[in-house]
Amino acid sequence: MGPALKYTVMRLGIFVLCLVVLSALGARGWLALAVAAVLSVLLSLLLLRRQREEMAARLQQRVEGRLQGEQQRRPGATSARAKSRFARGVEADNAAEDDPR
Repeated sequence: MGPALKYTVMRLGIFVLCLVVLSALGARGWLALAVAAVLSVLLSLLLLRRQREEMAARLQQRVEGRLQGEQQRRPGATSARAKSRFARGVEADNAAEDDPR
């Protein structure tokens, strides 16, 4: 099971567990769903840190692998093109913030 699927299944499990507990306490309908959603987000932030980091690392590896594959297909590609759109956007934002206008 990949890290993204594992993290998603665990998040859903936490949500269902919160919903069951709230139902046992008497919460019903939309209120129970909303409170279960908020509680499950907070609990997953606390309890699933390792799984979230594994998923992020795997995604980063995939992006880097795609960029390396693109560089190998086009050996004359510039280093700016070899970066992801997100990385280029972050650099553009940083440059705009540093601009002394």
